[in-house]
Amino acid sequence: MKGLSLLTMLILCATLPLSASEHSPSDSAVKLNEAPDPNHPAPVDVTYAIDDISDIDLAAGTYKLTGQMILEWKDPRLAFSPDPRYLDRPQDFDADAAKELLKKIWEPVFEISNENGERKTGVLSINLWPDGRIRLYEKFDSVAQFHGDLHLYPYGNIDCDLVMTGFLQDRSEMVYRLKNFDFQDPAKPNEFIHGHWTFVSMSAEEKPAKRSDDRSVDYSQIHFKVKLRHESIQSGAFTIFIPLLVIFLASCALLWLDPGKVASYSSPRLSGTLTLILTTIALKFSLSKQVPTLHYVTLTDLMMIITISMLVVSLISSSIYLFLYTEKSQSVAIKFNQTVRVLYPFLFVSVVLVSILVMIYFPPTIEG
Repeated sequence: MKGLSLLTMLILCATLPLSASEHSPSDSAVKLNEAPDPNHPAPVDVTYAIDDISDIDLAAGTYKLTGQMILEWKDPRLAFSPDPRYLDRPQDFDADAAKELLKKIWEPVFEISNENGERKTGVLSINLWPDGRIRLYEKFDSVAQFHGDLHLYPYGNIDCDLVMTGFLQDRSEMVYRLKNFDFQDPAKPNEFIHGHWTFVSMSAEEKPAKRSDDRSVDYSQIHFKVKLRHESIQSGAFTIFIPLLVIFLASCALLWLDPGKVASYSSPRLSGTLTLILTTIALKFSLSKQVPTLHYVTLTDLMMIITISMLVVSLISSSIYLFLYTEKSQSVAIKFNQTVRVLYPFLFVSVVLVSILVMIYFPPTIEG
């Protein structure tokens, strides 16, 4: 009986160490890849600093954003004994070392939900403090979509949105907490904005989001927004309105060429007006990369349409005058021409003013 008991104890002593050596490494690895606290969501502090806003493409509805994202959380399982001389000095992991560490520990994974393609990470680093605090730094470029009201273009605002979502970890595992959102130099935001745009305001909000494949689960999301106003002096007045004003004045001047007095004026009057029509159409095409292509008519579109339409009216009136002068009564033709000279600029300006008022007080319905 004693021999049997001794044999049983020897078997247990031999098998227990083997069992521990088989399971302990895998168990610890699984735990490190799980959330720090399975019973509560891990709070992740988010700081985002904008370095650059550029390449605002009105035709595509996209812009390029360069920024620095900092995520901070605490995982007590990663705590370590520090050097007694430097009790609060963190361990630093750069580039490849940071990537290797992220493969072994739990991390808040995020994506930019409204970007085209994938963000390009330039710099990546991790700081790990003795008490288990972790600071993940990532500098990246992203081409994201913007929304805005541009029906009065070249006047109008756009919202440069950046939607950061943790779609791999729901709100029971991780929740973002917005710590700070600003430009690299908060006092000079316009220095980080390129193109004919000026800074208006910025905001950020954390809120729950749902994935399209499962609407029952909430995920943490931060919606960053920077509102910009389009500068209309250089890109608007000089590029669009002054050329259209010159075309308008030229069309008015052509009406004062009287073929009834000088027969050779008939050709310049007709061909000049036709040339102005073609010039306006060419101006429209030359501005195609600057003028947004939208599902509604903008102020610039309307000005182009009005200018071309009124030039056609001028061309038709000149043809009617020549017809009346050569085929009908010259006195009637002269009175018609005098009336057109006065009525045409008045009608042109009136149509423009009424159209602008309609655009201002009855804007189109803009979704998004």
